[in-house]
Amino acid sequence: MTSIPDSKPTLAFFGATGLCANAALAQTIKAGFHATACSDILGTVVRTPSKLIKLLLDRGLEQSVLDGNLTIIQGDVKDEATVKKALTINGRLVDIVISGVGAIPSISWSWNPMNIIGLGDATICETATRTILSAISSIMKESVLVAKPLMLVISTTGISDFTRDVPLALLPLYRPLLAIPHRDKKGMETALADSVKGNHAPIRGFIAVRPTLLTAGAGLGVKKIRTGWEDLEGEGPGPALGYSIAREDVGSWIFEHIVQNHERDHWAGKMVSLTS
Repeated sequence: MTSIPDSKPTLAFFGATGLCANAALAQTIKAGFHATACSDILGTVVRTPSKLIKLLLDRGLEQSVLDGNLTIIQGDVKDEATVKKALTINGRLVDIVISGVGAIPSISWSWNPMNIIGLGDATICETATRTILSAISSIMKESVLVAKPLMLVISTTGISDFTRDVPLALLPLYRPLLAIPHRDKKGMETALADSVKGNHAPIRGFIAVRPTLLTAGAGLGVKKIRTGWEDLEGEGPGPALGYSIAREDVGSWIFEHIVQNHERDHWAGKMVSLTS
């Protein structure tokens, strides 16, 4: 890899083959930022980064750009040693951590109507997040001259503790069908909220991006995104209610408002709802 300009933050992406995170990663690399990417979305060992490379090449990135700005780490996002490798660039802890880790949904033929949609790994989001936080803590113990990173995770609407954040028409879908995935996303957010308490927090802040139902294909553009937010106390303007948003638009929002925005810490401590 080439030397890293001091003016741009470095980034670590987890779940980089997920299309929201992948869209953000592609724009990040194209803009000249340096990043690592853990080519693991399911919490299982990936033997080759070919899928991630193909996704990025299909987006129009040149191989030479990937070679200069991206380091791919193969392995398990639940393995702390692997995660520590992804969190450092040229021996330094990255400035921003972005996680799009998730699992492929599956139909669960359970008698319980609240558990219809299951996951290959029902706690992958929470487990991956706790592993990343633990790895950051370990790195910080090894070097006192380390700045705490900002961490962003891709979560979901439908899990607010304070208010309804989805249209009424979607409630019959969200509550019975998505209880298991939502439980995992909520556990992930709880892990982040707990991590910033006290004097030994491994991160300087976190952002939980909560898109509504995700769609494939081209997006409408960042200017068409409606945004709302609430903090850990339920304060804020509240969520933006809507039915869907393209994964491409979620990735573009992350790039424009977090990756390249010098005032990105303005979003720290907020659960940000996104919809078109």
